[in-house]
Amino acid sequence: MSLYPFEFHAPIMTQHMGGTLYYTVVRLPQSLTPHLPFDRYPRLRIEGEIDGFSIEGALMPADGGHYLMTPRKLLKRLRKEIGEEVVVRFGVADQDAVHVPPELADALGDAPDLAEVWAAWTPGKRRGYAHRVASAKAPATKAKRVAEILDVLAEG
Repeated sequence: MSLYPFEFHAPIMTQHMGGTLYYTVVRLPQSLTPHLPFDRYPRLRIEGEIDGFSIEGALMPADGGHYLMTPRKLLKRLRKEIGEEVVVRFGVADQDAVHVPPELADALGDAPDLAEVWAAWTPGKRRGYAHRVASAKAPATKAKRVAEILDVLAEG
């Protein structure tokens, strides 16, 4: 029994960006589309699992359907390649949720005026900046990126 209300099986495919550039995806079956709130959220944030590995992402619109990106790092963990099938289980996530890394949260806690500007940004914009900090590996890089974000916030 799954913790998630939606489940589908699909092969890992490529979504071309132009030229030789592409990323790997799984396509949402059309049969699930009527059960999801794409009318309100064209880029629907979800949380769940692919073959038992936790995921957070968004079902993105393209070519009359929706897809979920499957980063190469995830495919490596899954030991899967393009063309192989995976099982995707998911639920609709809080569309406004933003996971703020501790380094950025601490900095915003120390600067209430900048935290107000941060709070006024859209969830998508906050997620993008938070991801920039969270994706850094070295503490020095995280600190540099936090400082850059604080500068952007200070500009209003």
